[in-house]
Amino acid sequence: MERKVENLVLTGLELLGECEKPFIKDWETIYSTLKRRHYPFIEEMNYMLRFSFQLLSKKRLENADSFILSLMAEWRMRFSEDYDDFNAVFLVTLIENLFHKCLSDKSNSDFLQHQAIQSFFSKILDHSLLEQETEDRTEKWARMIIASNIFPMKWLAVVKKENRDVKIEKVVCSGEHQASQQLVDMCSSLKADEINVLSLAVSRLLSRSEENHQEVIHIPCLTDSLLICTDELREDISEQQIEFVRKMYLRQQKLHHLESKIEWKDAALLFLQRLMGANTAETAIQAISDGLVDYMPFKRCSLYLYAPDDTKRKGCYVNEDGMHLPILKNHLETLTHAQPLYVSNAAEILPEKYIHEHRLKSLVIVPLFVPAKNQLIGLALLDKGEASEFGVSHQTLTALIKLGHYAGELLYPFWNEALQQFRKQKSILSEREKEVLKLIAEGASINEAADRLHLSSYTVRDYVSAIIQKLDAKNRTDAAVKALKMKLIS
Repeated sequence: MERKVENLVLTGLELLGECEKPFIKDWETIYSTLKRRHYPFIEEMNYMLRFSFQLLSKKRLENADSFILSLMAEWRMRFSEDYDDFNAVFLVTLIENLFHKCLSDKSNSDFLQHQAIQSFFSKILDHSLLEQETEDRTEKWARMIIASNIFPMKWLAVVKKENRDVKIEKVVCSGEHQASQQLVDMCSSLKADEINVLSLAVSRLLSRSEENHQEVIHIPCLTDSLLICTDELREDISEQQIEFVRKMYLRQQKLHHLESKIEWKDAALLFLQRLMGANTAETAIQAISDGLVDYMPFKRCSLYLYAPDDTKRKGCYVNEDGMHLPILKNHLETLTHAQPLYVSNAAEILPEKYIHEHRLKSLVIVPLFVPAKNQLIGLALLDKGEASEFGVSHQTLTALIKLGHYAGELLYPFWNEALQQFRKQKSILSEREKEVLKLIAEGASINEAADRLHLSSYTVRDYVSAIIQKLDAKNRTDAAVKALKMKLIS
């Protein structure tokens, strides 16, 4: 089984080499756009792509792992390891989508080849993806190590490599050795070419004038380092104590990495299983909506689809109330490249009517993107309930990139069918219009309907006119018959 998967990944890598020329042509356009927008890591990713193709042309491929490890080594040597997961994964996914497009343009491409490319990029993410929610997580780990009281600690600093320098990522003081937040913030911005320089700088910033002695112990932890200040002499602290601290930090790193991967894999697998049962437009829409709510940290989902001929992306059709959904152009360009968008204040990009009706505050917009066609076919709008303000983790946004692809691939064969359903629902009546029409269907006159609804007869006439227009009916009797057939009223 493992060998078959390895062969599939290797096939994907070989296909990338075959698609080099058309890929570079498409990449230049996207690279120019993202560079103009100053997108993070775009220059680094452009370099890595060129390096990858050079490596492919020189290296005899025995397995994909050795190729990926060569890429990782090149990245570590040239660029910072402290990068934003979401931006990096978006660019990797964007590159994957371009390769799918290049493969689709070949006359003899098949499904298995697309799977091979998908498998290779999945392997890339498995090798390189480390969750970077560093602030809260690192502070929590540091406080845990201090609280363990393996030996007395005044403060602990986590040091990361950044290119050829080392940088303080986080400093945490013990309860008995509190320092001003201003001094701690100053420490967290320090950078030097040697760790002993950082150690001296932090010691001077955080030491107290009355302290006679303090020792700073350096503990290497793979690519990270810990600097721990204690008032004990170095010779009084055993190697076993130092090793225990090192293993404690590494264990937390490993656990977090494994948890992140498991959560992502589990969510993707469950979502895919949900989608597999869909065989019509209606069941596909339901599976996508339910899956995004059930397996992601959201409570509500609305799906919108673009019409295939809506090249200007003026709006899309929603499966709830037929409302068009214009989104500001600068955000739409981002979505066109399949990147989920978190909006802390939804009123900044959505119509006031939509905000008011759905009582929206924060929002996540997920593109329904079809990699093999390089096409955006719709959007999923996700939130955590009425009037709910929330933040969203990089891990969630990263997972949504892939889930948006799965949803797009599932819905694409039913695109036209789904649009027909959405367009029919554009004629759905408001609740008041349904009340008026139900009374009319029961034989009530305009005046009788007005009395029972405590409205003026003029208002009811306006409602009846709107109903006739929406249902394309000849008169109010015809409107009532049509509404009954469409099950708009009972």
